[in-house]
Amino acid sequence: MRCLFPALCKFLCLPAMVCLCLVATAAYASNPAAEARDTLKLSLDTVFTMLSDPEYQNPDNREIMYERIEDVVESIFDYEEFSARTVGKRWHSFTPDQQKRFTAAFADLLRATYIERIRGYDGKGAQYVGERMSTKGDKVEVRTLLDLDGKSIPIDYRMAIKEKWVIYDVIVEGVSLVKNYRTQFQELLSDKDDAETLITRVANRAGEVRSQNNATK
Repeated sequence: MRCLFPALCKFLCLPAMVCLCLVATAAYASNPAAEARDTLKLSLDTVFTMLSDPEYQNPDNREIMYERIEDVVESIFDYEEFSARTVGKRWHSFTPDQQKRFTAAFADLLRATYIERIRGYDGKGAQYVGERMSTKGDKVEVRTLLDLDGKSIPIDYRMAIKEKWVIYDVIVEGVSLVKNYRTQFQELLSDKDDAETLITRVANRAGEVRSQNNATK
């Protein structure tokens, strides 16, 4: 049916369109799992695009490519939360300066380790196979499958909402990075003065992994 008064029809339709937009926005805002998944997907898609870049295959450009990937990873990883959860109860016995230096060293190790894990990416992208949300809706575990070196690897991302959705743990083939490192670190934290030893070892290990990544053909 043709409207006899086009201007009036547009005026009457406008509120309905606004209402539909508000409903859609409200529905999305009330779905934290979808928000977390989409935030993760945006970052992972960016990383995978870089890994698929022919320039990445050139060993001479690999270090620069890794730096670009690390920038993306840094934007979504909550390194301070990663650090606190990994150190565990001893975290509050660290001085503010030790917390800062450990977080910097551990962040470097996490970035290098994550790149090492996804180095065999085959260009197929990640499959998003589900989400698990906390009762409060402030934490979400996004489950993915990623083809690495011809094998489908389950990689799950535990995320929390702060100013935005951020990652505070990664589970690779059922193994939590936080728990794995916590087990290793507890052996070095039996004495009060071992914080400095731990910081030094983490920094050294990060350097080793980074060198291995850059040297890999």
